[in-house]
Amino acid sequence: MVQAGTNTAIGLVGYLLIVAAIGYWGSRRVDSEEDFYLGGDQLPGWALALSERSSAMSGWLLLGMPGLAWSVGLSAVWVLAGSAIGAIVQWIFYSRPFMEGRKETGAVTPTGLLAEKFPGDTPVLRLLPALITFVFYMGYVGSQFLAGGKILQQVFGIAPRTGLVIIAGLIIAYSLAGGFLAVVWTDALQALLMVFTLVILPITLFAQVAADPSFSLMGRLAASGGNRASWFGGTSGAAVLVLLGANLSWFFTYLGGYPHLAARMMALRDEKDRRLGVVIASFWTVLAASGAVLIGLLARALYGAPQALQADREMVLPFMILNNMPALLGGVLLAGALAAMMSTADSQLVVASSAAAQDVYNKVIAKEREFSEKVRLRISRIATLFVGAAGLAIALTAEDLVYMLVSYSGTGLFSAFGPAFTLLFFWRDNVSKAGIICALIVGPAATIAWISLGMTSIVTVRLVAPPLGFAAGIIGSLVWPPDGPTERPVSASTAQD
Repeated sequence: MVQAGTNTAIGLVGYLLIVAAIGYWGSRRVDSEEDFYLGGDQLPGWALALSERSSAMSGWLLLGMPGLAWSVGLSAVWVLAGSAIGAIVQWIFYSRPFMEGRKETGAVTPTGLLAEKFPGDTPVLRLLPALITFVFYMGYVGSQFLAGGKILQQVFGIAPRTGLVIIAGLIIAYSLAGGFLAVVWTDALQALLMVFTLVILPITLFAQVAADPSFSLMGRLAASGGNRASWFGGTSGAAVLVLLGANLSWFFTYLGGYPHLAARMMALRDEKDRRLGVVIASFWTVLAASGAVLIGLLARALYGAPQALQADREMVLPFMILNNMPALLGGVLLAGALAAMMSTADSQLVVASSAAAQDVYNKVIAKEREFSEKVRLRISRIATLFVGAAGLAIALTAEDLVYMLVSYSGTGLFSAFGPAFTLLFFWRDNVSKAGIICALIVGPAATIAWISLGMTSIVTVRLVAPPLGFAAGIIGSLVWPPDGPTERPVSASTAQD
């Protein structure tokens, strides 16, 4: 691995200082619990859309996808096709119900929205979603801390634990200071940096090879073997359907299944902002997804299989930047890789802390007590510090636990919250508390059981656990129907412009 020089370090450190400054700025604009968790209607739609996209794609897009494309070739495109289409559909159909639901109920957290939409205050509808959020996000937060330390180690030679603590400390600090406001604005900056990295680098690489008439991307992929020039990885017949089913199933994970993404949609101010968000999110997703795959394919075509990438394929992006870009610009582009991890970790940190502070402490443990806004804000910050410290402790002491939790996290979250919010929004008069509780229990339980039994090698858990969550929600609502008419969020199909 080529290590960075002084100018590259200047570009990277400069970016980190900007992030710290945004955190401080955000802290000056947070006066209430709603400001801390949803921005208090201070955020424009374009910033929320960029924040949502950078939080959703994160290091998976900048490190994982180029590495996958380098490894398997063209067939990697189906993973991104599934997730990109799912993300766009989520913005079109789910953003309005989340926005209207927050306005109707006054909920300040996605998990709280579930409880607020039913009559009476059922503690289990607060405790169960909060527990799911905390458990699955802790592994995710820890993995982002580990990935940040990994970047600093591979590129700058910093000891892994030192780099991990540096990244974790910065993320916890600006999240603690500025809450949702600071997180969204840093994420928006990170989204711009990410898409800049994923567009500029492929354009630069294509410009370098344009003068060589003998260069053929498809020809070199074919020559590298492994069916890398095949859209279906060399499979045929039923195997093609299996490949497409497994990869396109990422579509379902974005349909209301991630509370940290739902929070961005809840924070939308009005329909104008929502529509702008749909356009920005869709455009960003197409650009970023295309660039991530191209970088991996170009790495294979131009460099083959160097030892550095054989040792760790997730270092494709840093490898390509350090070998092909001017030092200072390379530092800025490398900041895009760190930005990806930070944008996910900070978002999940704030959402997990909101579940702990708002839905567990304020609404259940201290339900009978009245707190001033100043005290509520202090509780929110204490919860953020606690959750961040827990994520850091897991990353430092139990790396195996981190990766185990991450293997469950995406599907575990969607199989719980995807059915819950989808049924709440689009089966509005029929879903009951019991149905929501059934979905919240069965989806994650099926995820853990399927992975623990090693069944993912037969059928991906993404095609098993979410349908079971939906089935549980529907059956539970039929067996224990709603007690009476309840107020529901306006659905995307019935709301009027």
